[in-house]
Amino acid sequence: MYRPLIAIALAVATSLGHAAATPPATASADASVEFAKGLRRQAQQLAGPEAPPDDVRRAVALYQQALDYVAGAAVRERADGNRSLIYEQLNLELSQAMAYAKLGQQQQALAVLARLANLAWAPAIERALAHEDFNALHDEPRFKALQATMKLPGQIYNTPAIATPWEPVLTTAEKVAGLSLFWAEARRNFVYFDHVPQLQWDQVYMDYLAKVIAAPTTEDYYRVMLTLAPLLQDAHTDIRAPEQLASVLYAPAPLNTALIEDKVIVLHVGDARVAARIHRGDEVVSIDGVPVRQYGRERIAPTIGGNTQRYRDARTFNYQLFAGDAGRPVVIGLRAPDGAERTETVARSGFGSVPPGGGFKMLDGGIAYIALDQFADDGDMKAFEAALPQILAAQGLIIDVRRNGGGNGAYAVQVLSHLTRSPIKFMDSMTRNDNVIERAQGNPMIDWSRRSYESRQPQQQVFDGRVAVLTGVDTLSAAEDFTAMFRIMKRGIVVGETTGGSTGQPLSLSLPGGGWARICVKRDVYPDGSTFVGKGIAPDLEAPQTVADLRAGRDLALERAAAVLRHPSARGGEVASPPLR
Repeated sequence: MYRPLIAIALAVATSLGHAAATPPATASADASVEFAKGLRRQAQQLAGPEAPPDDVRRAVALYQQALDYVAGAAVRERADGNRSLIYEQLNLELSQAMAYAKLGQQQQALAVLARLANLAWAPAIERALAHEDFNALHDEPRFKALQATMKLPGQIYNTPAIATPWEPVLTTAEKVAGLSLFWAEARRNFVYFDHVPQLQWDQVYMDYLAKVIAAPTTEDYYRVMLTLAPLLQDAHTDIRAPEQLASVLYAPAPLNTALIEDKVIVLHVGDARVAARIHRGDEVVSIDGVPVRQYGRERIAPTIGGNTQRYRDARTFNYQLFAGDAGRPVVIGLRAPDGAERTETVARSGFGSVPPGGGFKMLDGGIAYIALDQFADDGDMKAFEAALPQILAAQGLIIDVRRNGGGNGAYAVQVLSHLTRSPIKFMDSMTRNDNVIERAQGNPMIDWSRRSYESRQPQQQVFDGRVAVLTGVDTLSAAEDFTAMFRIMKRGIVVGETTGGSTGQPLSLSLPGGGWARICVKRDVYPDGSTFVGKGIAPDLEAPQTVADLRAGRDLALERAAAVLRHPSARGGEVASPPLR
């Protein structure tokens, strides 16, 4: 899920507004930040590139007024630790130091800059210090020391000594370092240990230490590491082998399958030659002579992470079911709809063509339908906006995110902004804030920083009609955020099957030999504290897929959604305000 980041800004404000003459009556974080920003904007207007010294001195005084305000007892007591206020204080300190430097008051500028190290260490501050107004300070030892301090986060968190390039055999030190990096970052930052309460993370490290040391090659090392992240049971936490091993570990066959009614059913064949032998609706009963459920459980599932068993099963029995060595074809036992069984041998030659997307179309009764199959780029969002003229004239709208595995939530918000004239509330965002002082005093504690967001993107074109969203087990991440926000908006009905149950922000790590990993470091909750992670978002109206429907070409979820939009009373009531789940 995308979150807009609050950046440290030094650019001259584009909106120069005026601060109130007196501080706001309330010292809430938002009001305090806005008051301080107003003073900073006035000061930046005074201290422009061609400003005379007297105006720059007045700007210095305004910066100081804002700094004194944010340092006051009332603001500190009510807004302590608020990131927006900290960033604004950084902006004020940097801006005041720049004004002092423009006046030639180098010692005053250095004194202000010295306070930055007690607020934050960040490469963004180092970049700000490269501004030409600080040129006269570049040879000052205190200035050089501050620059070095601001580089420290990159030096600490970037791991070039561990993230070594591809070699067919890694050293013992590299193998241990890669394991240790992932283990330590998860220990400190992973946000869903409560979902695996029986997992002894220290014992996992000891167990895997012996395994990785014993791995003779890089391929063997990654075969071990690929089973590590799934122990955390999170779809945003995983390990990926180097691309040099892709043809050995990940080469796919051109088949897409799904677990439907406890059967593995072929959904799509991406190679025309294979499609002449294997058909949509065929049941997979074995792989390489092993019963398919046993094969999936033993060969695939140990490398699959997910927050719900339904999603882990779905991942196990889809494309990944046939992944393996490109040099070894896969032998597939099949059962036709009439019960006849046969065996087909298929090369691991790649996915081939992808299943056709739903696109946009108009259904009977003036119902518009559009499939948003991904938020990885802006393609589907732009397709939605291109279809807006027809959508605006429709009686109802169905948005299908059943195949949407996520991406950038900003695209999801952009679509939702065409369905409402009100601000769009996000899920609340929570990150770990481990209290190391309590731990040092014998009271280990993990507490949480929690933030609320909303998006205000008013659109000229807003659809006011009835809306239904179609979901399924493959609806994940930003697509689930889309569904959750749709629910919070109380904008319509959700139809289909329960979603995959995972969202969050992954932290990326580079591993030895060219591999990489992700660890989920953010958990999202509804405003009331409930969440769908680990459970999924249940539909208001269930419409499970069946083998018979798939073989008959029937889409029950789409049929039910269209029926409800045409006749709201068909489900026994209003569809505009379903409950949160």
